[in-house]
Order: sequence, then C-alpha cells, then structure tokens
Amino acid sequence: MMSRLPCRTLLGALSRWRLLAPGARGFAEVPTVQPEGQPAVQPRRPRRIGIGELNLPKANEKSKDALGTPDLEEDGTTGGPEIKISQITSEDVYSLWPPKEMVADPEVPKEVKRPHLWLQHDDQDYVGTEDVGRFVKLTRNDLLEQLPEGGCGELARDLTLIPNRVRDIGLMVRKLTIELIAQLSELQEFTDSFGRKCIRKNGFLIDGHKGTGKSQVLNLVTMWARKNGWLVVLEPNPGRYLREIADIKRSNNGIYLQSEFAQQFLEALSLANRQMLQEIPVDYQSYGSRGIDGEPKHATSRLYHSLIEKTVDTEAQDENLSAGEQLKRIAKYRRKVRIPTMVDVLRQPQNVWEIVEFGLDREEYAVQAVAEAFVQLQQQTTHPVLVVVDAWNECFPCSEYVSIRYDNTRFHGYIPGYHLSMPRALHRWDGHKFRRGLKICATSWQKFKRRAYRPELLGVKDHEIRTVRNFTQQEFANYVMYLRIMKVLHNFPADDLNYFYMLTQGNGFQARKMLST
Repeated sequence: MMSRLPCRTLLGALSRWRLLAPGARGFAEVPTVQPEGQPAVQPRRPRRIGIGELNLPKANEKSKDALGTPDLEEDGTTGGPEIKISQITSEDVYSLWPPKEMVADPEVPKEVKRPHLWLQHDDQDYVGTEDVGRFVKLTRNDLLEQLPEGGCGELARDLTLIPNRVRDIGLMVRKLTIELIAQLSELQEFTDSFGRKCIRKNGFLIDGHKGTGKSQVLNLVTMWARKNGWLVVLEPNPGRYLREIADIKRSNNGIYLQSEFAQQFLEALSLANRQMLQEIPVDYQSYGSRGIDGEPKHATSRLYHSLIEKTVDTEAQDENLSAGEQLKRIAKYRRKVRIPTMVDVLRQPQNVWEIVEFGLDREEYAVQAVAEAFVQLQQQTTHPVLVVVDAWNECFPCSEYVSIRYDNTRFHGYIPGYHLSMPRALHRWDGHKFRRGLKICATSWQKFKRRAYRPELLGVKDHEIRTVRNFTQQEFANYVMYLRIMKVLHNFPADDLNYFYMLTQGNGFQARKMLST
C-alpha cells in the first residue's frame, strides 16, 4: 500500500511561491529551508557558450549555402572560366539540340506487376467477392458495341483524362456489381411451377452520395447483361429531356409530346437490340392500347364522357327519353369515339422491330411507338428484359419549359418533368409489369440536393434499395494505381496514399478531382 505523505509536506510544497510586494508584478520564489544534518543544495547556473562553439564563418572563408554550393560573386559568376557568347558556334548549338529524349522512340508502356489490379483473364465465367476492387480491362470497341447509347454518369469525362486515345481502359468491380450479377444470373432462366419462364422481381434502386460510383455499377452490369443474352433498354441521362429545348405539343390529356426526343430514344434502342426485337412477336391483345400521346386509350376517352352526357341530356329533354334509353344512347356515343392511333396505319406488325421502325419513319407516331414498345416488352417472354435508367430522380423536377397553364401553381409557370412524354415513359416504378424482366434505376445528386428524398412514395420498398458506399482503402489504392498506369498521375508518392484517402474519404468524385489536377 502506498505510504501517505504528511499534510505538512504538501503544504510546504505549495507555499514555495508567494506574491511579491504590492505594486510588483509576477511571483518570487521563497528560499527553501534545508533540514538539519543535510548539506545545502547550490542552485544551478546556466552554462556559458563560447564563441568557438557557435561555428561562425571566418573572415577569409567563402560562405556556402545549405547544399554546399558556394555563393556567387558580385558579377554573378562562381569564379570559374568565363565563356563569351561570341565564342559559341552553330556546331555547339547543333550538338546540344534537340535533346536525345525528344527524338528518341517513345517507350512502350509496361504493365505494372500487380496481380490483384486486373482480372486474371477477360473471359472469366465466374466473378466472386475476391474480385472486388479489381478492374475489368475493356477496349474502346467494346464500349461502342456494348454501350452505344452512351455511358452512364461521367464515364466520358474519365476517358478524357487518359492521354492515350487508343489504350484499353478499365472499370472497377464493386461489391454491389457482384451482387447484381449474381441476382441476374439466377433470374435469367427462372421458371414458375408450370415451366414458363418468368421473373418475379420488381427491380433495384441504387442510391448513394455523389461520387460513390453508382453509374459505373450500371455501366458494368449493362455490359455483362448484353454479353449474356439480355435485352437491355438503357437510358443514361433522362434529365436531358427536361433541360434541352425542342418542339413540344400538348395533347388533350395534358401530356406534352416530345416527338424528336422519342425518335432519338428509338434509334438508340435499335442500335444494340435490333436482332432481339425482330425475334419478339407482337401481342395483338395489348397492341393499340396506347394513344398518340403514349397514355392508355381509356384514359383519353374519359375526356369525352362529360361532353357526351351533356349531349344526351339535351336530346332527352327534346325527345322525352327515358332513363334506360339515355344510358343506351350514352353507351352508343362512347363507342363511336375514335382516338387517333398508329393502329389505323400499321394494322398488323409481325414483330416489335416493325413498331420501332414505324416510329423512326413517322415522327408524329414516335411517342406512341415508344409506349407500344414498352407494352410489348412487358408481355413477351422470348428474351429476359432489363430496363436501366440512370439519374432516375431527374424525371420528377420542373423542366426548363414554361406554360401559362402552370402559372399561380407550385410549379411557378414551369412544366413538371413527369408531364413530358419521354420522362413520363421512364418515371414509373413498374418492373413488376414485365413478365420476364425488371428495372434497375440509380439516383444522381450532381445537379440536385437530396433534401427530403422519399422513394417509398414512388412505390419503392426498403428491400429493393441498394446503397453504394465510398471506396475502401484497398479500392482506393487500386484506383490510384490505375491512374498511374493510365499516365494520369506521375510520380505519386506512395507514402501519401493514406493522406489522400483521409482527404477524399474514399469518394471517387473527390479523388478524381484532387488527383487529376
């Protein structure tokens, strides 16, 4: 047990300092009283340093800087032999210019010997969790063939950072990519109890903060799906339908037709899926169920119900019709209502490609062709269908179009995005309507803030949401190594890897902005 010091010793130690006389500043030390029988302790004095220990320069010695380089003379030279400009000949210049490094053949880029950076081979049939953080090597032709609609997110900006325009690029395999590929592999050949091929899943909504890599997950999943026999409908940027200005026309339903954009969507759809569209027969029971504005025909015919009822009421007063006769006449007039549709021109198409081709040739029916194509893809079971929409949340804000119909409303004169025909065709969470297909959508917070983001109001369940996190330390290290291989980074200090990871917190957008500048 520790011995306790007497209070007298503690009080003596605390009373060594006392205040000075009134008017004086600071404290004065109280001289200590030594106990009897012990020698007095002399106070220590500071040691004096001699002039020789300061290592001052001597008068006859020329001073040098920290690197050992002698100082320049007054005329700017170091005291060496003088060379006049008149003594320099043209042969001397030609012997030094151009430098050998400039005229020498460029060195062939060497592959970095890091076995865990790239996948072992291109035709790898199975991708597991041990491949998370690695890069899939792709050629430029693969991007054009598998992503003819354009890459999702900022893939084009990533390509502009690479100095070599023909070199192969890489896409990182994330943990969510492995999960989605495993899910799609199980659903591709799934059958019900009657042996019919079907997919009983609504889809997935990929969420996460800005720069975490949501769009790159969609790019890699889209390329994998097309290489494995899926019919992929890809829309990389639906927000452009709200910001880019083109001719629009308002229908009776209040939908604004974007025929020019509809033709562009059909053209992009046909680039990678034409052969599969030709193999899908048309379901005539559902063909023609959409109007020229892409809305269901029964919704358009309801607009005439009030007009028909007023007409029958007027006739009933003039002709003294009974209640039963009025109902029969209302039903008769409703059957006579004709909604303009493409069925009047294209009566019996053989496959879905003929519908798409008809919309490409006739601009006035392009919006309906998009809607009819989606209806046919929902009813078919020939091919598994995957609808991929990036920046899905950009289908809902107000567009750049203005209309007097929206004055004095919460839209302040701007047309909301879901009242335009193209965003309206993509904004529904309707993956359950596909008999053999599903939807994968991703959010984007590059142009909008999250605020009160509530996907459950759109019908998205909690188990359908997947979140993409920032890079782990291993993924961040592989990303930095990938930038070094692509000559985006030069002489990156390996010791600063943890420092940059701390600055960026593993965020891909922040890492690219910081490392590429």
